[in-house]
Amino acid sequence: MGYDSVGFNTPFTNRTINLSGLVLGQDNVSIIAGTVLLCGVLYVFFSHTRLGIAMQASSQNQLAAYYMGIPVRTVFSLIWAISAGVAAVAGILLSPVSMIDVNMGFLGIKAFAAAVLGGFGSIPGALVGGVVIGIVEQLAGYFLPAGFQEVTSNVVLLATLILRPQGLFAEIAGKRV
Repeated sequence: MGYDSVGFNTPFTNRTINLSGLVLGQDNVSIIAGTVLLCGVLYVFFSHTRLGIAMQASSQNQLAAYYMGIPVRTVFSLIWAISAGVAAVAGILLSPVSMIDVNMGFLGIKAFAAAVLGGFGSIPGALVGGVVIGIVEQLAGYFLPAGFQEVTSNVVLLATLILRPQGLFAEIAGKRV
């Protein structure tokens, strides 16, 4: 009993790009390009479509959204569907550089830490949070003993929740009574 990790090759595997002495793997560049494209699509969806704006309204105030005629339950179901689709795309983007494995879902903890660090509701903040988490993990792997690299995202998450719970880029809106 058990499982086998599976990896696969893409047209970008084992190819590099040399940019003025900076050598990058084409698979990593394709991941960055895919992520930027996905974030752009999500940004346009959430800011310029009726459904995206309805999703934002439902997340900010369910009762007011319901009174404005938004089917809140349906919107929440669609949010879960979009989340599953984004997770699937993230798995596809990650799979050429990482083994496909049953524990791959733990990557969601790092993504959650990035979202908290950037501030919920801020796609640029989540991107910056993801970059910060990635850099901190790599530095921890280089400077700290073995095993610390895997827990650094949790340490950053806890530090963010203690020091700045709204995140780096969250908008703080006060309620008027």
